Amino acid sequence: MKKYLLPNDVNWYRANMHCHTTISDGQFTPEEVKEAYKAQGYSIVAYTDHELLLDHSDLNDDEFLALTSTEYSITENEPSYPNIDGFNGPEWNRRRTVHLNLFSKNQHNTFQPAANDETLWACGGKYKGQGKCDGYKREYTIESINETIKRANEGGFLVQYNHPSWSLNDKDLYLNLKGLWSLEILNYATERITGKEYCPMIYDEMVSSGMYDLYCTMGDDNHNRGKSTAHSFGGSTMIGAKELKYDQIIEAMEKGHIYCTSGRENPPLIHALYVEDNIIKVDFSPAKTVFLNGFARTYRIVEDENGEDITHAEFPLDPNDVYFRITVRDKYGNNAHTHNYFVKDCIEK
Repeated sequence: MKKYLLPNDVNWYRANMHCHTTISDGQFTPEEVKEAYKAQGYSIVAYTDHELLLDHSDLNDDEFLALTSTEYSITENEPSYPNIDGFNGPEWNRRRTVHLNLFSKNQHNTFQPAANDETLWACGGKYKGQGKCDGYKREYTIESINETIKRANEGGFLVQYNHPSWSLNDKDLYLNLKGLWSLEILNYATERITGKEYCPMIYDEMVSSGMYDLYCTMGDDNHNRGKSTAHSFGGSTMIGAKELKYDQIIEAMEKGHIYCTSGRENPPLIHALYVEDNIIKVDFSPAKTVFLNGFARTYRIVEDENGEDITHAEFPLDPNDVYFRITVRDKYGNNAHTHNYFVKDCIEK
């Protein structure tokens, strides 16, 4: 009997979970973002403009859904690193920060928890006074960051932790975060400019530290500067739901009916993930290698001995693995990732 880990009776919708528009520091309007992403086969965009939560349901149609969302920044006041060789340049790029995406479970909820009038993005005064918030002043401490996440959860939001490398974060910070829904394991724009924002290893660290219900996502963080799409369409999160309806998409996100994939054109796709006769089985678009990664040094690979493409892989379940996640890698080095699953929940009784 097949036990499906990714549901097999849903439609899969491609989403960009991190996006900026002219509402904050992006160069495309929300409408222009919609048209650009729809043209590339996306069905969902989370409009995560900085510090301002707006309802974009006016953009919704039968083929497109806008997620009500925002990105918070929590930045230290003093620079993290001392001057080197007398360097006295700008200090901002040496300050540690934490960026969190908040996804509202209620499409029309625009009340911002853990925010105050000073932090709301004003955009030159264009949106001044539009934000509604609880007045909380965020500080760059573990306690305040976790209080921010707690207030967001209590206010009806799923919270995603973004680009830890660009943020100059280390494990003393991210291993102490509580209440996160997901980690952004690829921030496409930042990866394009730094080469160090593809971070499944940080996801593994966080899970192995005890964050067993943490999911993983990918997003573009597109700003479309110069009206360019060079930083768009490279990091996608696939969401499985019966219909493209707001409540169904949020429910799928909460249940972990998601996987994520990289690549601007024809990213690798996972068609099925299930357990049968205590064997993990995966069907996918043509790829070169499939990895199983689990607790500690658990890892296995499947690939063709002659280097040909494969579309199916199998891994026997081993209770000693504790948990596992699957990565499908194509010939271009693009990766489709699942989140982790516990072996005990997969083994037939």
